[in-house]
Amino acid sequence: MEITLATHYGFCQGVKNAINIVNNINHDNKPIYMLNKLVHNNNVCEQFINNGIIILDDDRSLEEKINSINEGTIIFSAHGHDKKLNTLAKNKNLNIIDTTCPKVILNEKSIIKALNENKTVIYIGIKKHPETIASLSISNKIIFLDFFNPDYSLIENLDNVSVHNQTTLIQDDLKKINDVLIKKIKHIEIHNDICFATTLRQKCFDQITNEDVIFVIGDKISSNSTRLYEVAKNKFKIDVYHISNLEEIKKLDLHKYKKGFITAGASTPDQVINPIIKYLTNY
Repeated sequence: MEITLATHYGFCQGVKNAINIVNNINHDNKPIYMLNKLVHNNNVCEQFINNGIIILDDDRSLEEKINSINEGTIIFSAHGHDKKLNTLAKNKNLNIIDTTCPKVILNEKSIIKALNENKTVIYIGIKKHPETIASLSISNKIIFLDFFNPDYSLIENLDNVSVHNQTTLIQDDLKKINDVLIKKIKHIEIHNDICFATTLRQKCFDQITNEDVIFVIGDKISSNSTRLYEVAKNKFKIDVYHISNLEEIKKLDLHKYKKGFITAGASTPDQVINPIIKYLTNY
């Protein structure tokens, strides 16, 4: 199969930064706990587990998880977290490793600035996503709009508003929500907080010319990979596959395709991407 690779695909700088921080942790014979998945990719998480890191990926709150730990190191994921948890961990004499993405940190600072200026803050995100949970923890005054099902009744009669959003949303769909807000709110300030890496990966589909199939490589639990897949599905009439690993793609009958386009989410490692590229190139 003739393959075209997206100009920008795979790990973003925030993910690289988070993984490098974890890989450089000093293992001092005390347990190291990752409070949830560092990034949403099971392959990456399996490597951490193989290095002796305990991943607490269950339905408990981060507070409950910290309370269950008596010694060692805790790792906060790249998605951000409630800063009150730092105090809780310090009171338990736990070592803290914070891998929060720099872009998420900038967004949090922007939200805090708006609140300090007595603006009403609206946050657009995916319900229960860790980045959304972290951002909403800044203040109980923040109004949350669900990216998939925004309830515009929550914003009636608002004024002096600052709008912020999760970094891994779809640009075009976010714009539709912001356009509604602009019509409904007189004094409004829009902060498009979708990160540059996410934007570049979504714009990569502009490269497509005469390809007859698209492969989006990324974990099904990854928000940025799933949004990338949704962009492709909505934009093109050709077949689009969301592939997590090489074994998945080997199960597909690809004989009818002659030209393929490959991209990958910002949390997808090269060790997942490269074998798929090789397989499809030799198909």
